[in-house]
Amino acid sequence: MINKNIYFPGTISNYFILFVLLSLGLIFPVNALAKIDEAKLNQAIDRSGLQRMLTQRMLKSYCQVGQDHFYIKPVAQLNKAVTRYQEGLDYLKDFRSVNGVSASLDKINAIWPNYKTLITSKPSKKNIPELVTINEKLLKLSHQIVLDLTAKSGKELGKIVNISGRQRMLSQRIELYYLLRDWGFTNQTYLDTLATARKEFTEGMAYLNNYPKNTKEIKALLEKTVASYDLFEHSLNDKGNAFLVSLTVTQLLKQMNTATNLYSKMK
Repeated sequence: MINKNIYFPGTISNYFILFVLLSLGLIFPVNALAKIDEAKLNQAIDRSGLQRMLTQRMLKSYCQVGQDHFYIKPVAQLNKAVTRYQEGLDYLKDFRSVNGVSASLDKINAIWPNYKTLITSKPSKKNIPELVTINEKLLKLSHQIVLDLTAKSGKELGKIVNISGRQRMLSQRIELYYLLRDWGFTNQTYLDTLATARKEFTEGMAYLNNYPKNTKEIKALLEKTVASYDLFEHSLNDKGNAFLVSLTVTQLLKQMNTATNLYSKMK
């Protein structure tokens, strides 16, 4: 005969067992893993956005080494970017409960080892097509994680953190495809990618400037960024300006990184 006090839901015994299991951490209340503090979520959007930037920075540094552009220590920058990208993957494990993040991380982890081996090997032009192909996949998957975290936020501020962080990526993407063109890769797809990145950077700055909750500090940073970009953009039209492009992009990255961090801490 079945003992109702043990097997039937709603009895005192079952509530007691449930209480014990919860206390021991053996089961979790419904949606417990889905609850993420808003501040932490914005910081995760910032950090996942940084992953996008690092995909472009790794390949950009590879191109600089391949073209003997050692004025900003590209070997050290490449190694640092590889390390930080791996650290980002480890950090984002804590957000696997967010819809879509786990699947994207699994796909990244499937292609990351091969890319890491190639990107840290001696630079060669023959490796560029394969590196670009994998890099675009990493960028797309990293971007999808940002979108999933932004959707989880559901707040305007989360969207702003996303867009501001994307400006960091676009600064590196512009330089990457400028360097590829300088290195002799002039197929139309690469040229179109450079043109699109330039257009999207300008549109992103306009969007951020129109955000009504910008602080004085953020407004000042955005003004400096727009001024820096306007001064050097014409340099992207010609070859042989890699040094100038690199100097300016470094400033753009610093300014937008600071702005994104400030946005991520807003309430």
